[in-house]
Amino acid sequence: MAHQESATPSVDTLPTASASRQFPNPELIDQDGHKVRFFDDLVRGKVVMINFFFTTCESYCALDTARLKRVQQLLGDRVGKDIFFYSISVDPKTDTPEVLRKYRERFGIGAGWTFLTGNESEITAMRAQLGLLAVGIDRTKNDHSLAVLVGNEATGQWMRRSNMDKAEVMAKILGENLGEWRGSVGEHRSYSEAPIRIEGKTNGELLFKSRCLDCHSIGRGDGLGPDLIGVTKKRTSAWLRRWIVEPDKVIAEKDPGVTEMVERFKGLAMPNLSLTEREVDEIIDYIEKASVAFGASSDRGVRKNH
Repeated sequence: MAHQESATPSVDTLPTASASRQFPNPELIDQDGHKVRFFDDLVRGKVVMINFFFTTCESYCALDTARLKRVQQLLGDRVGKDIFFYSISVDPKTDTPEVLRKYRERFGIGAGWTFLTGNESEITAMRAQLGLLAVGIDRTKNDHSLAVLVGNEATGQWMRRSNMDKAEVMAKILGENLGEWRGSVGEHRSYSEAPIRIEGKTNGELLFKSRCLDCHSIGRGDGLGPDLIGVTKKRTSAWLRRWIVEPDKVIAEKDPGVTEMVERFKGLAMPNLSLTEREVDEIIDYIEKASVAFGASSDRGVRKNH
């Protein structure tokens, strides 16, 4: 699966003067079976995030959904009031409203984020018109553009962003840069929620934060996936490396422990991220060091409740 656009962060600002007049307006169906018009009902006058995905994707779509969920959490109850998220399937034949509803439930997605399906040819035309159809790349649904469109239709401000943007960056763009200022995103968070920091960011840390952090934590409890603190002591090196490199094959082998874990997390299986051997080594090294750092801080009473 190509997904080439994920490697190139795009921050293009789209033309503002005629943006609203250029928006497509096909009829779509949301996860609850309600028919809506894309521009008239979903976009007009709003601050929005728009991306394309499909539910059977075994690589980056699930990771993107997890990352956008973090953006939604950072924005809090503003999502659904003055900021709106729309995820549109590029595989409408498979992704019926019922399938979308179950997908949304598995991720525990709250109000203000709508999943949509519709006519395949109209959706393809939408992607082209919105600048989210990569010429020469979008040969099949597996190769679809992973860029995210964010904007404020009322002011005509539009940007394409990389799917690899940090959740905090995307939240700031949606919550402050594009919308009316209502206080900094992420204010008043408990000190106990501050992440463990290791002196000098290593490549392993950067990889963990860009590939793993949206689903996993180290010492802060389960998220969309299990807490990874101490996992390098709980699992053999060979098993852990194989799990990171080819989780799809490990799941297919139906190991009872793996099957139970996938079921415990509502069927949200870890995607195959096509990591290199060196990247796997660096991620495992970071998890081990971060686990030790968390344990040391706990011993000093920083996190007595964990």
